[in-house]
Amino acid sequence: MGEADLIIRGATVIDGTGRPGFRGDVAVQNGKILVVGDCGGLRAREEIDAEGLTCAPGFIDAHAHSDTMFMKDSSGASKLYQGITTEISGNCGYSPFPAPEGNDDPRRFASYADFLRAFDERGWAMAVNQAMLSGHGSLREVVVGESARPATSSEMERMKELLRRDLEAGALGLSLGLEYAPGCFAGQEELNELGSVVKKAGGHVTCHMRSEGLHIFEAIGELAQVGRSSGVSGVHVHISHLKLDHYSVHGQAPAVWAHIEKLRQEGINITADAYPYTASATSLTIRCPRWSMDGGEEALLGHLASPRRGEVVEGIRGHYFNAQRAETCLFNDSDGLWPEIVGKTLRFVAEEMLHTQDYAEAAAIVLERTKARAKGVFFVMSEEDMLYFLSKDICIGSDGYALPDDPKKVGSLPHPRSYGSIAEFLRLAREKHLCPLEEAVRRVTSKPADTFGLRDRGRIAPGMAADLTVFDPAVIAPRATYLNPIQTAQGVHWVVVGGKIALREGRQTEERAGRFLTKTRQ
Repeated sequence: MGEADLIIRGATVIDGTGRPGFRGDVAVQNGKILVVGDCGGLRAREEIDAEGLTCAPGFIDAHAHSDTMFMKDSSGASKLYQGITTEISGNCGYSPFPAPEGNDDPRRFASYADFLRAFDERGWAMAVNQAMLSGHGSLREVVVGESARPATSSEMERMKELLRRDLEAGALGLSLGLEYAPGCFAGQEELNELGSVVKKAGGHVTCHMRSEGLHIFEAIGELAQVGRSSGVSGVHVHISHLKLDHYSVHGQAPAVWAHIEKLRQEGINITADAYPYTASATSLTIRCPRWSMDGGEEALLGHLASPRRGEVVEGIRGHYFNAQRAETCLFNDSDGLWPEIVGKTLRFVAEEMLHTQDYAEAAAIVLERTKARAKGVFFVMSEEDMLYFLSKDICIGSDGYALPDDPKKVGSLPHPRSYGSIAEFLRLAREKHLCPLEEAVRRVTSKPADTFGLRDRGRIAPGMAADLTVFDPAVIAPRATYLNPIQTAQGVHWVVVGGKIALREGRQTEERAGRFLTKTRQ
C-alpha cells in the first residue's frame, strides 16, 4: 500500500460525528487524512502507539481572541495543550482590521487581505489555526469614530463597503460587541443592514449581546431581528458566551433556552457557544455607564476628572453597592500601571489599600490610576445556569487567548479559561454526566466546524485536514486556577496540526503549522 507520513495506531477513534467510538488506526499523508480503520498493511515514516487513548479531530475553540497573539509568542501553548487545533477569532466586535487612518499600532491592519499578506510575508508563525471574523466595533471606530450617535447614510455605505471587502478576502462573518463602545452606540437599523451584507456573502454574525443579564430577552430579540431582517432563510446569528451574568436573573437558564428554541421554530438560524466557568473577564470600564464611554477611554477619564465624576461613580455603584458585590471583582491586569492590585479583589483594594468602604469610589480610583486599562475577573454567574447551558447542543468557546506557558511572557493573571475551557468542558461532561464522550467530542469538533462553515475540519474521515488530538478521556482536565492560571491542561498526549506533530508525548514541539483558514484557504 506504500508509505504514509504518519499513522496513529490502536486508538479508540471518535470521529466527531457523535457516532460511537471504535478501535482503529488513522493514517496521514500530505496534511490530509488518508485512511481510517485498519492500516495493518500500511507503513509510515512515523507511527504513534495510541493503545488505551482516544483519537479525535483537533478541537475547535468556537470563540477566541487570539487575533495577533502570535506576534508576541507563536507557541499558543494555552490552547495546544488542550488539544485545540483551530480557533474562531476576531470576536466581540474587535478585529485587527480595518485600521484607523494614521494608525501606528503594529497590531492593526488596513484590511483582512493586508493582515493575511503580512502574516505570509513577515515570517510570522503560530501553532494553532485561526479563522477570523470582522469586528463591527473596529469598523465603526474607523468610519464613525467613538461617538454615541447613529451612522450617517454615507458612513453606513462605507462600513458596508469595508465589510464586503473583508468578507471577500475570506473573513467568516461579522462579530458584534454590543456591550462595548463603540459598538454599543449602533441601533437596530445599522445592525440589520450589516447583517444583510453578511447574508449575501454566506457568512455568520456573532454577538456579544447588549445585555447578558437583566435585559437578556430583549438582547436576544435584537440579535434575532438581525437574522429576520435579511429575508427568507436569514443570516445565521450566533450568541457569544451565552450566560446569565446578573445575580437577580440566576436560575432563568431554562427560560432563556426555551426562548432560543422558540426563535428556531420561527425560522431564525440562531446558535450559541458558552465557556465552562462561572466568572467572566473583561475591562473594568464595562461597569461604567454607557454615556461615559462616548468618546472612549479618554472621555471616561475626562468625566472622572470633571463635575460629572459623581454620576459615573453612581453608575458603578449599581454593580458595587456593598462588600459582597465588591468581592466578585478580582483584578487580573493593570497594564503595569498599578501592579499591586493584580490578584486582589475590589473589596480588598477598597478596604485594605484605599481604606474606604465606598466600593464604587474605589473602582473609580482604580480606573484613574490605570488610565481605564484595568481588567478583572468577575464572578457573576451561577453554576446551575452554566451547567444547564453546557448540557445543551451548543459550541464551546474559551473567550480567551493563545498564550505561552511561561508566566514571565504573559505578564498578568489571565482568566483560566485560556488554559482550560475545552479541557474543563470534557471534565464536566465526564464527572457531571452532561453528555456521553462522543457527544462531548462532537460539540468541540464537527459542531463548531458546521456552525462556522469549516468544511474540511471537525471530522476524522479520508480527505479531511489532518488536525488530530490523541488524549486520555479519563484524565483530561485543566490545571489552571484563578490565582494560578498559567498552567497547561493535562491528559492530551499528541496533537497533529496540518499533518505535523505539534505536541509529542505531552510536550510541545517546534512545529508551528497553524495558518489562517478562510473560505478559500481551508
